[in-house]
Amino acid sequence: MARTSRIKKNTAGTAYYHIMSRTNDKRFFFEKGRIKSSLIDALKRSAAFSGIELKAYAGMDNHFHVVCKVVRMNEPIPESELLRRVAILKGEDAAEKLAEHWRELRSMGLSAMVDTAQDRLRGRMNDISEFIKTFKEVFNIRFKREREYTGSIWSGRFKSTLIEDGRYLAICCRYVYFNPVRAGVVKRASDYAWCWISLSEQPFAGSVPDGRLMRRVAQIGDGKIFGSVDFVRETAFALGNRFRARSVAARAVGELGFATHGWRLARAAENVVV
Repeated sequence: MARTSRIKKNTAGTAYYHIMSRTNDKRFFFEKGRIKSSLIDALKRSAAFSGIELKAYAGMDNHFHVVCKVVRMNEPIPESELLRRVAILKGEDAAEKLAEHWRELRSMGLSAMVDTAQDRLRGRMNDISEFIKTFKEVFNIRFKREREYTGSIWSGRFKSTLIEDGRYLAICCRYVYFNPVRAGVVKRASDYAWCWISLSEQPFAGSVPDGRLMRRVAQIGDGKIFGSVDFVRETAFALGNRFRARSVAARAVGELGFATHGWRLARAAENVVV
């Protein structure tokens, strides 16, 4: 069966995504705190390398959630910025060796090879697929080395939802931030060391009545869009062949907003302490 096309914006501009990925067979690979800390560190480094702004995340025992902002620009990323990002991902020594390699190639009249290498690096940036690929590559090396593990860590492709800014972004950020609360791991999200939410997304005013926090916002997966009814419809049609626009159903998700096929609202969780 052919894979479902990833729903993402490939044109210049800003887009927000909710991303989730589970471990193979839902195994509790990340039970230990130091492993979750390594997972979050790899996530932050990969985001900085990829030019991705994290808005919220949660690292659980057998999966992780991320809400992120992706800005795509028409102007190419300059060489100095490429080297800065490589240093974040791989360390200062790696960035210095790469810069020296590029200087050597140029001194031999091989500037075209430098341009090709830099274009490959640029192709890995400002894209959620490349971001998650980079993250998993970095984390997999660490995890397998520490655990002496040789099997598959992840269960298939990651799932993603394209979301609208504003209250819809805040809903998804809050959903992610309170993942450990819903799982019964902690009573306060702030007590869990491996979840985080951007200060700009904390207010959440006017989106969900006080005392109500959705137990699950949605059944996320490839091919989902969440936001206002106009955003859902317009985005689906704008994506053209990558989304079957003629069959789009902008369904109401309770009082929270609208989404394409597959979304559902579950019962609210009570007595959640922020």
